[in-house]
Amino acid sequence: MKFRRLSIVLFLLLAACNLPALSGCARRDVLCVGLVTSYGGVDDHGLNQSAWEGVQQALDEGLIHRADFIATVDARDRAKNIQTFLLDGYDLVVTVGLGLEEDTRLAADEWPNRGFVGVDQPPGEPRRNLAVVTFPEDQGGFLAGALAALVTQTGKAAALCETKGIHSMWRYCEGFRVGVHYANPDLRGRVMYKEDGSPSELFNDPQWGEKQARYMLDQGVDILFAAGGGTAQAALETAAAGGAYVIGADEDMYYQVKASDFVLSSAVKLAGPAVYALIRQAVFERSLPGEKRGEYALGPYHSLERQVPPSVRERLEQIRRGLADGSIQTGVSSAP
Repeated sequence: MKFRRLSIVLFLLLAACNLPALSGCARRDVLCVGLVTSYGGVDDHGLNQSAWEGVQQALDEGLIHRADFIATVDARDRAKNIQTFLLDGYDLVVTVGLGLEEDTRLAADEWPNRGFVGVDQPPGEPRRNLAVVTFPEDQGGFLAGALAALVTQTGKAAALCETKGIHSMWRYCEGFRVGVHYANPDLRGRVMYKEDGSPSELFNDPQWGEKQARYMLDQGVDILFAAGGGTAQAALETAAAGGAYVIGADEDMYYQVKASDFVLSSAVKLAGPAVYALIRQAVFERSLPGEKRGEYALGPYHSLERQVPPSVRERLEQIRRGLADGSIQTGVSSAP
């Protein structure tokens, strides 16, 4: 009776913590992949979902036998969530987000015979059992700028980004500036960075985002792109509420902005193809490269689909392909 009661308690604890059930992954003939998010679930219309789709593709094609995920709720559980898969014998663990960078590297050192993929994490010191998926933010901004240039009615498109001291923000907004001019040489994209405030306000200064969005609206801007967490979301909310079209970054902001009918699109990170390719390489070549580059794409146009005619979509797709194959270069440096 005590054993049965203990088993029931264990099952409830596993379910409550969103952990995968015990498996046969410790067997040599069973290939298992586990995915851990830095925060949130795999239905976020963003990076988590895209990475999980890559894992699912590997499962659907029979490259692996089992795939599970742990959606992190508390940041303090990130390392423990990774360990859960490792202790249960999973062969490869995919971690998603910059917040898992250190925990992923520590786990790779502790478990040298297991494979790890860090999505949206910097390369750092190479490890033979760790690959990272990085993203060229300048290309994401470039796509957003091209879309803005091809749709704007006032000829005034702008971008707001966190401080240029964060190099990914620099690449995003400078990419936007270049993308606007590439798509329409008669236009110049307006770019504004947040250069003041305390470190505690990084990515979380909604007052600044609101203020600058209102300023842009007063200047006649009818399309606003913004990158930078809560700061950017506040800017997008304000601009959309004021009647401007907005373009989000990283994830599909249609599901985040209240006035969603004014979300033109978002520059989203496509992690799935890179995650799938790395799993395939791990299975067939028994190796993981140090770095794999992900790609950007424009998300759905949702309720504004009619504002983007077929000719514009075709042009944007040509630009996306050119960025992906290198025939189009943004010319944006990696840092200011």
